Amino acid sequence: MIDFDDAPGGSNAAPAPTARPVRPAYGGFGEYARGAPQPRTLAPGEVPAYLESLNPPQREAAEHTEGPLIVLAGAGSGKTKMVTSRIAYLMDVRGVPASRILAVTFTNKAAREMRERVERHLHSGAQGFYGVPEIGTFHAICVRLLRRELAATPFTKPFVIYDDSDQLSLVKRVVEKLGIDEKAFSPKAMQAGINRLKCDAIEPKELEPSAHDLFERKLKLVYEEYQKDLFANNALDFGEILCMTYRILRDNEAVRRRYQDRFLYIHVDEYQDTNRAQYLLLSQLAKKEFGGHENICVVGDEDQSIYKWRGADIRNILDFEQDYPGAKVVKLEQNYRSTKTIITAASQVIRNNRERKEKTLWTANPEGPRIVKASLADEKSEAEYVIKQIKRLATYENRAYTDFAIFYRTHAQSRQFEEVFRREKIPYEIVGGLRFYDRKEIKDVLSYFKVLQNPQDSVSLKRIINVPARGIGKTTIDKLEAIQLELEQSRREGIESGPTHALVDVLPDDASNAEELDFADATSNPRDTSLFAALRIAAKDPSITSAGTAKKLAAFYAFLEKLIASRPKVLLTELYHLILDETRYVQTLREEGTEEAAARIENLEEFDTVLQEFEEKATEGLSEEEIEAKKTELLPIFLEESSLETDRVEGRDEAEKIPSLQMMSLHSSKGLEYPVVFLVGMEEGLFPSIRGMEDASDEEIEEERRLCYVGITRARENLYLTHASIRRIWGQINYQEPARFFEEIPGDLLEVVDESFHAGSGSSKHFERKSWSSSWGSGGSSGYDPDSPRSYADSFKNRDDYSQLTEADRAKAAASAAKKSGGVYRIGMKIDHPEYGAGKITAQEGSGKDEKVTVQFARGGPRKFLVRFIEGFIEDSA
Repeated sequence: MIDFDDAPGGSNAAPAPTARPVRPAYGGFGEYARGAPQPRTLAPGEVPAYLESLNPPQREAAEHTEGPLIVLAGAGSGKTKMVTSRIAYLMDVRGVPASRILAVTFTNKAAREMRERVERHLHSGAQGFYGVPEIGTFHAICVRLLRRELAATPFTKPFVIYDDSDQLSLVKRVVEKLGIDEKAFSPKAMQAGINRLKCDAIEPKELEPSAHDLFERKLKLVYEEYQKDLFANNALDFGEILCMTYRILRDNEAVRRRYQDRFLYIHVDEYQDTNRAQYLLLSQLAKKEFGGHENICVVGDEDQSIYKWRGADIRNILDFEQDYPGAKVVKLEQNYRSTKTIITAASQVIRNNRERKEKTLWTANPEGPRIVKASLADEKSEAEYVIKQIKRLATYENRAYTDFAIFYRTHAQSRQFEEVFRREKIPYEIVGGLRFYDRKEIKDVLSYFKVLQNPQDSVSLKRIINVPARGIGKTTIDKLEAIQLELEQSRREGIESGPTHALVDVLPDDASNAEELDFADATSNPRDTSLFAALRIAAKDPSITSAGTAKKLAAFYAFLEKLIASRPKVLLTELYHLILDETRYVQTLREEGTEEAAARIENLEEFDTVLQEFEEKATEGLSEEEIEAKKTELLPIFLEESSLETDRVEGRDEAEKIPSLQMMSLHSSKGLEYPVVFLVGMEEGLFPSIRGMEDASDEEIEEERRLCYVGITRARENLYLTHASIRRIWGQINYQEPARFFEEIPGDLLEVVDESFHAGSGSSKHFERKSWSSSWGSGGSSGYDPDSPRSYADSFKNRDDYSQLTEADRAKAAASAAKKSGGVYRIGMKIDHPEYGAGKITAQEGSGKDEKVTVQFARGGPRKFLVRFIEGFIEDSA
C-alpha cells in the first residue's frame, strides 16, 4: 500500500518556499535521509548478487542511474529482473533513500511482484535493508496523492471511487436529466466518449465539437453536467483520478515541487501502454521544462503495444528520445522464454511493421519443433483438431492440462472449443471472465458500504434502494429523482428555503439522536442535492408517493440510520453480517433454490473471508484499545483498496482449483506464457480483425500484427496456428482466407497440415461465393441438418456447387428466418445449450425482448430463460 503521509509539506504543512532548495544527487534530503543508506564504492571485482545474473545490456541499464533512460525490452527478455535490480542498485550502491524512488506499473499483480523482488534483492545482496520504494499502479499512486493533497481538490472530505458501472449509472441519470434521447445517444456511448476524452486529459471546456457532429455536441453537454454531478457526489471515476492529479501538478506549483523533490528517480513499466493523461502526468514530475530532474527510466516494447482501444498511445514510447533529448537507449534483445523457431517466426512477422524501433530478438534456447500451420474445414473441425493434439501431447509427452493455452481474437470463438472440452471431460478455464468485484452480489454489498461511508453517493444509493426487493419500485425512484432535480434547481436558482417538501425533522420518533449522524441536516442544507436528501423528504411526506410507500421509505431510511450509527462501533465483518441479516439477502437467495443463487451465496461467503483477511492485516499488532480507535478508519480504507483491486484472483487457494487448460482472448494473453499455445481463427477479417480489409489503414493492420506477435511469443515450446476454410460468423457462413501473417513466416519454419474438405481436390469452384445469407446459415434448409453430428463442411461435400441455392431452399430458409425474427418459439422446439446440453421448450410466456421460455433438459431438470439470450441455441423444428 502506498502512503504519502511522510511527504514533507503535506496538506497541513506550511507553504513551500519560493526559492527551490538545491537537490543533492542522492540521500541527505530532509526527512528522506533518516536512516537512509549512504553511497558506497564497490571494491575491485565486487559485484552485488542482484547484478551477477544480469546479461550485459541488463546490467548496463541497471547501472545507468542519471538522466533519462529508455529500455526497449523485447518479449521474454527479463525486464522486471532488470528494473528491480536497478532499484536495488540505487539504494544499495548509490545510497538513494527508498522514499525517493517511484516505480509505476499497470496492475496490482505487477506491483506486488516488483515489490517482492526488490525486497529479495536487498535482503540477499545489499549491505543492509532500508525499506521498499513507492511501487504501485498509476491509479493507486494518484489516489494517495489526492488523499494527501485534499485541499488542492474540489472536495472538502474524503472522496469515493466509482467503478465502470457506477459511472454508467451516473451518465444515465445525466442523459435523462438533459432530456436527451437514449435511443439516439446511448448512455454507454456517452460513457465511452467521456472516458476517451479523459484518456487524453481533455476537459469539457476544451472540447470543441464540429457544428456538423451532433454526437460530439451532445457529448459536450453530457460531459459538462456529468463532471458537476460527479463532484457533487463527492466521487471520482478512474479517468478522473489521473486527470485531476495531472491538473493539480500542472496548476499548483507548490504541490508539483513537493513531488518532484520527493521522487528523484522514476521508473515506468510497460511504457508502450501509457495514454495521454499518464504521459502528461509523468512529464509534470520529470521534465526539466516543468522543474523536473529527468531521472526517468521507462521500460517497454512498442512491438507489444496492443491497447489502443483502451487509449494507449504508441507515440509515447516512439517519441521518448524527442521528449528527452540525450536519452540513453538500451535494448534487451535476448529472449529467455521461447525456442529459436518461435522467436525467428515472431521476428519475421513484426519486422513488417513500420512504426517500430529496430531490434533483433534472439535466444540461446534450443531450435525446437517447427510451428504447425493447420488448415481445417470449419470451426467444428478446428476444435476437433485442437482437442486431438491436446490429448496426443498429454498422453505421449506427459503434458499437464495447465501446459496448454488457446488464444482467439474474439470471445465468440470459444463456444466450439467449450463444447468439445465438455464432451471430452477436459477441465478448462476462460481467462478474463467476470471478476470477483464485478459480480452483482459483491457490488450490492459494496454499494451499501459506500452509502454508509458517504450518504451523498446517489449512484450507490439508487443501486441498493430496492436490493433485496423491499417494494420500492421504479415509479417511486423516479419520484425521488424528481425531488432531487428540484433540489438541484433550487440550488442553481439560489433559493435558500429549498423545495416545497423540504423538512427539518424527518427521523422516526424512535431514531437515535440526529446530531450524531453526518447526514442529519441533509435537506436543511440547500447545497445538498443528493438522492439521500430526496429520500429523507419523501419518507416523511406521504403526499409525495402514498402512505404505504412512505412507510417503506421511512423503514429503509431508519435502517440506514441504524447502520450509520453502528459503523464506528463495529468491525467490517460485523457490519457486513448486520447488512446481510437485516436485509435477508442470503435468505432470499436460498429461497430461490437455483444453482445461480447457490453460487452467489458462495461469493458472499468468500467476501466474508476477504473482510476477515483485511481486518487481520489492518489490526495486526494493535492492542484492543488501538483496534477500537481504528474501527472508524477501516471502511474508507477498504473501499479504496477494493475500488483499485482490478486484477484480484478469484478464490483463496489456487492449489484447490482443478488444473485446467486456459482459453482467452489475445489481449488477455499479454504477460503470460505457456509450453503449448494454439492460436486459432487466423483468417482475414477475423484475425486480423479488419472488416473492410481493402480500406484498412496501416495503423490498424500494424496493431493487429503486434497482437499476432504477442500471441506467438507467449509459446515456450510448441506453437499451433490454425484457420478454417468456412466459418459461421454472426449467423452467416463465410469462406475464409488464411491470415496474411502466414505469408510473413518463412516456410521452412512451418509444418503444414491440410485437413480442409477441399484438400487435394484441385478444385476451387466450391468457394466462388464468400458469404451466404443468414437465413441459410440459421439451418432448416435441405442443405444443413442441425441434428446431424456432421460438421458444416460434411454437409456440403457432395454438392457440386453449394453456392447456388434452389428456390425451394431459399423459401424454406426465409420462412425459418421469419419465424424466428417474430419471436415465436413453440412448445416442443429443441435447444442445444452449450452448458446444459439438449432440451425441449415446455412453456412460453411474454413477447418481444421480454419473451421467456421454460426448457426441460435431459440432464438437470427445467430452467427458464429470456429468449434473447439463447436464440442462437434454439432449433427451428418442433
